[in-house]
Amino acid sequence: MFQRSGILSDQGFRNLFAATATSAASVSVARIAIPLVAVMALNVGEFEVGLVSTFLTLPFLLVGLPAGVWVDRLRRRSILVLCQLGRALILFFIPVAWWMNSLSIWQLYIIVLLFGACNVFFDVAYQSYLPSLIGREKVLEGNAKLTGVQQVFAVGGPSIGGQVVGLLTAPVSFVVTSIGLAISSLCILRIRTVEKEPVRKTESRMLREIRAGLYQVRRNTRLLAIAGSTALLNLTSYAVYTVTMLFLARTLNLSPGLIGLFLSVSGVGGLLGAFVSRRISEKLGAGPAMWLILFLGSPFALALPFAGSGWTLWLAACANGITAFMTVVYNVTQVSCTQVLTPDEFLGRVNATMRFLTWSVMPIGSMLGGAAAGWLGPREALFVCAAASCLAFIPIFVSPLRNMREVRRQTRTALGKHRCSAVQQPAA
Repeated sequence: MFQRSGILSDQGFRNLFAATATSAASVSVARIAIPLVAVMALNVGEFEVGLVSTFLTLPFLLVGLPAGVWVDRLRRRSILVLCQLGRALILFFIPVAWWMNSLSIWQLYIIVLLFGACNVFFDVAYQSYLPSLIGREKVLEGNAKLTGVQQVFAVGGPSIGGQVVGLLTAPVSFVVTSIGLAISSLCILRIRTVEKEPVRKTESRMLREIRAGLYQVRRNTRLLAIAGSTALLNLTSYAVYTVTMLFLARTLNLSPGLIGLFLSVSGVGGLLGAFVSRRISEKLGAGPAMWLILFLGSPFALALPFAGSGWTLWLAACANGITAFMTVVYNVTQVSCTQVLTPDEFLGRVNATMRFLTWSVMPIGSMLGGAAAGWLGPREALFVCAAASCLAFIPIFVSPLRNMREVRRQTRTALGKHRCSAVQQPAA
């Protein structure tokens, strides 16, 4: 991942890489602190903990599609900067309210809802900005490197975050996150690559542009298959994550530091996945790499429900690491495929449509996870949610992507139109 490469010699990509690293380090603290504010600081029930994760991801359902239109209308770098500053300011309200002894679960809901809205615009702009920054021929390499640095902090971040939460308390730890996000925005501002001015027709209408993005996805069976598998993966993953935090904190009575260490051990697999995702995708082909990795990796999530507080916990952490490996390889491949298959002028709307289809299920997963934990108990609910995740490979497996080794985008320059084509070969 960090070997000498032409892409890292590019000034724009280096600054985006630095911004991603700083943001990932900061958010890794928030990732463990947000549920722990509800569990430990506010001491709410299982269902309320699930609602915190629900409100965090609900904006993908509420504003996901309009976000794609605005990303195609505006300069994407400006959106990235504003979203980072917005996220920093919003999270800073948590320690402020805590110091004023006024923090409540309803305030936390509002804060994470606003934070999630910024996440929507940031993520759509981020995925749409990369191809224009480095070129489509380098998106697989770029996504692998950016995912790699994110996984570095997925490994070390939760452990550090757990220590920060233990030292400062969960509410106060958001000061660290806010500072990091502000620094990340400065790194993005340093990018000197000139972004092409978006072309907007005077007769453009929000609903018409949203429909155009939906049509781009609906007419492409490959994008629909990716959306189906990713939606199933996100639905079950968020249910599993919500229940996991309850299971570790309440069933096993682990401290924030041990919870962070558990997540760090699990994250090692994601880091390894970032190292080899490009190689796996090129060796197996994009389609086989996606469904095979989901099929083989998902069952390892079934280990955690059988774990106790001793050595079996760390064995389960290693098994979760295999699942994390699977998730990273899958995500790098599917994001790269989506970017390559989409014309430039539709990137924001198609990315937003894919996010809408695949991320809008996350609040449902969080809510179902919290409800299942309250009804069945954390251990039993964790098993049910992990078992459901084993079905995520099916939409890609039954689609034309199953044996598709190479996906490429062709351009009809005579008509100024774009079309996508695929080269099908037997799977390796």
